[in-house]
Amino acid sequence: MTSSQRQAAFERLLTALARRRALRLKMGYAGTIRRLAPPPLPGEKAASTLYFVNATPARSGAARLVSFDRASSALLSRAEKWVESGEGPVPVVPR
Repeated sequence: MTSSQRQAAFERLLTALARRRALRLKMGYAGTIRRLAPPPLPGEKAASTLYFVNATPARSGAARLVSFDRASSALLSRAEKWVESGEGPVPVVPR
C-alpha cells in the first residue's frame, strides 16, 4: 500500500469514528477537526494530535466540538503510526 493509500484509509477511519461518535451522542455529524501538537522542544517526546467531531445538536443548529472517547483516540493514534510506517494490518473501526 502506498503512503497516499494509507492516508486515505486513515481519513476513512477518522470519518467513520466521527460519525459513530456523533450518532452515539444523538447529534448530527458536520465534520472533523484536527489539532496538531506543537513541535517538541529538544529532548522532549512529541505530543499526540487531538481530534474532535464537529457536531450539531438536534434542537439547536449551532455546531460544537466534541472530543473522541479514549478508545477511539487510542485507535487514531495507532492508525497515525500505521500511516507513517505501513507496518501491520489496516486499522478498522471496531463493531
